[in-house]
Amino acid sequence: MTTGHCLCGAVRVTITDLPKGFGICHCKMCQRWTGLAFAAIEVPDAHVTVEGAAHVKAFRSSDSSTRSFCDTCGSTLWFRDDGQSSYEIPLGMLDDTEGLTVTHEVFVDRKAAGWSVGGHHRMETEADYFARKGRS
Repeated sequence: MTTGHCLCGAVRVTITDLPKGFGICHCKMCQRWTGLAFAAIEVPDAHVTVEGAAHVKAFRSSDSSTRSFCDTCGSTLWFRDDGQSSYEIPLGMLDDTEGLTVTHEVFVDRKAAGWSVGGHHRMETEADYFARKGRS
């Protein structure tokens, strides 16, 4: 079991069966939302329990996704695509990230200048990402 919370602790998550791999998104929306890139782990709905749901606010950031944040401290909580039955939870929200490894990066052609992630993993450009999702 893994736990996590926002900066002020108003929103808490408990996660069972946490995957070991996470992704990093470099799209401009994620850069603006988090300050650099969105490093998150995708967890099925059934494995996430949220406490403090009254403090969760959602922002419709595109025609196909929602970004949630804490209404008390403003912390990034999670990202969800429409029809997705999982949370994309930022690593910074987790109390322990021991053993987690990056498995993929998306929008690598949109990365902030001067920043890179080491290791060997799948890398997708903006065009690659939308082609995989069946969108243009």
